[in-house]
Amino acid sequence: MSSTKNPLHRAFKIDVAAHGRVENVEPIDNVNLQVINLGLSRTGTTSVSAALEILGFAPCHQGVDTFRNPVLREGWISLLKDISSGRTQGSEACPRIHHLMRGYRSSCDHPINMLPREVFATYLNAKYILATRVGGAAAWWKSFDGTVGVHFRNDWGNRVFLFLLMPVGFLRRMTVQIEENRKLCMSMFGSVEAGLHDKHNALVRKVIPDGQLLEYNVQQGWGPLCEFLEVPVPDVPFPMVNEADSMKTIYFGMQAFGAAAWLMYVGLVGGGVFIALKPEARGWLWIGVMSWTVRAGSSLKGVFS
Repeated sequence: MSSTKNPLHRAFKIDVAAHGRVENVEPIDNVNLQVINLGLSRTGTTSVSAALEILGFAPCHQGVDTFRNPVLREGWISLLKDISSGRTQGSEACPRIHHLMRGYRSSCDHPINMLPREVFATYLNAKYILATRVGGAAAWWKSFDGTVGVHFRNDWGNRVFLFLLMPVGFLRRMTVQIEENRKLCMSMFGSVEAGLHDKHNALVRKVIPDGQLLEYNVQQGWGPLCEFLEVPVPDVPFPMVNEADSMKTIYFGMQAFGAAAWLMYVGLVGGGVFIALKPEARGWLWIGVMSWTVRAGSSLKGVFS
């Protein structure tokens, strides 16, 4: 699991600290979703998430939470697979969504934003936000394709990305979850391209009743959001968070982390083969280990004497 406390994750800049809260949320049965943002990734979801927490709807579930929490991630992988395959349909998904979202008062981003029908059936009395991007589908696609879109491409770049992440368990499972998101998009909309923006938003408008839905972009600030949620406007600036650069850093760090893991495995296998083919190398290795042990012992003796 990616963690802000893991020195390796910090070293490779994949600790996702830039994406909000860093602690894991404890499941609490009597805490249910009250506000759900069904807008696509790259429509200001991190800003909306921060705003909702300021307004009292904390904790807010973000897509990055499944990156940090393996139990949550595996639960979503299982549910998305069952929905895509047809094994789980309609209201059958409701108890599983409710179980996965225990402990959260609000939600933004994937994977919940891709399930408007199932989510509305689960939370009939919640308030819903449809975050949109200024500039429409073209502006959204430019931002999406340059960041999150790396997971959705069917090209050599994506294959190299997946190959590099393969030896690192939690990164590999993260790509599995996003692949399930992609399959769901394909089954619902037929493709993942600029037109997904308008198709998805049209589906949300069809599913969510007018009185429960706010179409919103973060450039509008506190006003419409606070009025819709019936809360006072806070005496702090609206949190305008653009995490595009940090996302690119994280993706680069993931690939560097995976490449380092591959090099380690190749080195171990190569070293094993060399020792197997060169029996005298075992003696060299043993001498080297003993020499290092003696030096380390002498150093420690100097420290504690």
